[in-house]
Amino acid sequence: DEVLKYGSLIVDAFVAYEQPVFVFIPPYAEIRGGAWVVLDASINASVMEMYATSGSARGGVLEATGAASVKYREKDLLKTMRRVDDKLVALYQKLESASDTDREQIQAEIGHREKSLLPVYGQIAVQFCELHDTPGRMKAVGVIEKDVVWEHARTYFFWRLRRKLAEFDLRKKMMNAGNVGRGVKALGAVEASSLIKGWFAGSNGSAEGWNDDKRFLTWMAENNDNLEKNVADLAKASVSEEVFTAMAAGGATSTIGTAGIVDGISRA
Repeated sequence: DEVLKYGSLIVDAFVAYEQPVFVFIPPYAEIRGGAWVVLDASINASVMEMYATSGSARGGVLEATGAASVKYREKDLLKTMRRVDDKLVALYQKLESASDTDREQIQAEIGHREKSLLPVYGQIAVQFCELHDTPGRMKAVGVIEKDVVWEHARTYFFWRLRRKLAEFDLRKKMMNAGNVGRGVKALGAVEASSLIKGWFAGSNGSAEGWNDDKRFLTWMAENNDNLEKNVADLAKASVSEEVFTAMAAGGATSTIGTAGIVDGISRA
């Protein structure tokens, strides 16, 4: 019960966190079961990213042996060996045309062959399931951002953190710019990042280089004035939408809203 309790507290903290979080699986390490559930980047995709060491790291809800026992049971192993083992294929073909006197001997040979192959195919099944837990496969299904070479990890995360802090600072300004009243839907963190990506692609002609942290920081430095103008334009658009919503509303809301706008201008 205490494990579940503190696991849920960790998840709650991640949900509320607003700064960059990197989950990195080091060399020859694994994240399994409840640990995977607690550290999954999808808990708060706007701030969390998961990475793994190239080659040796592993990750997944089930260990390879557990996955093999669930997904590749003995009947499946027997079916596979009867399909791919040449000796078994020949024995089964021989069994079809065998006489009653020879059938018992052939079945005994088949049983002996299958029993001797079962441990080998069991290991093959485990290795096959483990292939689904490799960094390459995790990247392919989208559960990690990328696999990182251990020797370059410190440098990579240095630049990644600098980039994320700069991006989050700009993102916060954008979100605050849209937070002008209850009539306008506030800009979310993921939406703000998508908008920044659009600005990046617009100034570079394409989104190529978006994941290059040094290039992104250089772009932010070179386009600081334009970015500040874009944030100001967001605030202006939000104010305009708020005023339009107040004045275009029906009934007394329109009159009260218009009067409130005029009063606010006079006090400014």
